[in-house]
Amino acid sequence: MFDKFLWRAALGVFLSLLHVSSGAAQTTAIDSVRALVGAEEIDAALAFAGAAVAARPKSADAHCAQAVALQRAATDLEAAVDAAKRCVDIDDDVAEYHFILGEALMELAGAKGGLGALGPARAGKAAVERAIALDPGHLAARLQLFYFLVQAPGIAGGSEREAKRQAEELSRLDPILGLNARYLLAADDLDDEERVEFFDQALPLAATAADSQGFAMWVATSTAASAEADVLAERLVTRLYEANPEDPRAKYYRARLWALQGRNLEEAERLLIDYLAAEWRPRSPSPAGAHWRLGLVYEKQGRVAEALEQYRTAAELLPDWEAPRQDVARLERQAGG
Repeated sequence: MFDKFLWRAALGVFLSLLHVSSGAAQTTAIDSVRALVGAEEIDAALAFAGAAVAARPKSADAHCAQAVALQRAATDLEAAVDAAKRCVDIDDDVAEYHFILGEALMELAGAKGGLGALGPARAGKAAVERAIALDPGHLAARLQLFYFLVQAPGIAGGSEREAKRQAEELSRLDPILGLNARYLLAADDLDDEERVEFFDQALPLAATAADSQGFAMWVATSTAASAEADVLAERLVTRLYEANPEDPRAKYYRARLWALQGRNLEEAERLLIDYLAAEWRPRSPSPAGAHWRLGLVYEKQGRVAEALEQYRTAAELLPDWEAPRQDVARLERQAGG
C-alpha cells in the first residue's frame, strides 16, 4: 500500500536544497540534526536532539529536531510524530515544522500499512499541505506531496489529477524537479518518440550543479535504458556518454548496454570497475547491480571464477535479489558437475 522509500525521498532532496524556512541566518537544531543524519551519525543526532529538548523544552526547533532524528532512526515512529506535534503546538506558523510533521506521519503510515496507515497518511497529507500553504515555494513539501499523491490509494488521499497539478507547480518552481515529476507520471505509457522528448529535456540538465541530487540524470538514464528499439537505446546511451564521459552513471549505462549486447566487453569491464570505484550518487544504479553486470561481462569472456566472485558480491549486497543468487548456484553446479 505504501512504499517507505518514497516517504523518505523528499528528505534526501531537502538536504540538498538551499531552503531556510525561517529566514534566519543562524544554524538551527534542525540543521544540526540533519547534518548528523546526512553523515549517518544517527546516535549522535538522537543525543543532540535529546539534549536540545532538555535545554529548551519550549523550543519548537528543538522538538522538530528530535522528530527528524527519531524518524531517521526509525525505531519509534510514534515518538517522532509526537515530537513533531509538540513542535507544531508551540509554533503553528512555520512551514518547515508542518513539513517535518507530515514526513513523520507519512513514514508512520508506511510502517503500519493496510488500514492502519489511513489515519496517519491522511494527517500527513494535511500537514504537508499546510506547509505549502504557509510557504508555496517549499520544494521539499511539494515533492513529498507529489510522491504521496502518486503512491497512496484514493481512500487515503492519493490522486493522479492532484499529482499532475503538483507536477505543474514543481515545473514552475524548479525545472529539474518538475521534469522528474512529469516523467514519473508518464513513464509507464511512453512510446519511444516520447522517451526521446524527455531525454532531450533531461540531457542538458544532467550532471550540472543544479542536478546535485541526480534527478535529471535519472530521467536521462531511465529513458535511454527503457527504449524499446535497440538502435534507439544505442543512440541515446551514446549521446549520454559523449555528453558526460567522466560521469560514473554515464559509464555504467554504456557498460550495461555493451554487456547486454555481448560486445566491447573489455571496455565494458573498465567502465564498470570505474563505476564501482566512484562515490555513489543519489538515484544511481546500486553497487550490487554493477557487480552483477561485471559478472556477466566476465562470464561472457570465459572468466568463470571472476564472474562467480562478482555474482557472490552482488548477492551479499542485496540478499533478496534473485538473479545473482541464481547465477551463483548455476556456476557452482557447473563447477561441481
